[in-house]
Amino acid sequence: MSKTNAVLVGALMGVMLASPVMAAANEACLQHNRIWGWKAVDQRTIVLTDRHYQRYTVHLRGGCVGLTNGAAILVFRTWTDLGCVAPGDLIGVRSPGLGFVNCSIADVQAGAPA
Repeated sequence: MSKTNAVLVGALMGVMLASPVMAAANEACLQHNRIWGWKAVDQRTIVLTDRHYQRYTVHLRGGCVGLTNGAAILVFRTWTDLGCVAPGDLIGVRSPGLGFVNCSIADVQAGAPA
């Protein structure tokens, strides 16, 4: 029984250590807890900056009302801070006069838009 547990723990540790490397090789991985700042390009595009000043372009499905308001606040609605921002995640936007609006992420790309 202990041999099985040791193999299981070893496999789990290997997956945990390999995940960031695989994510970096395949696509942009911006962790929720590393977001430092943001800027709305338009109602469908946000540029996020992480703590290492890496920039990511996030495209939203449809328009996100109130996103371009200078007093808008982003709220990431997620269960884990270590997970990457991914398509399908919800972003809440709270802006004066409009209240709270949920917006869905379409895709995440490394770098700022041209």
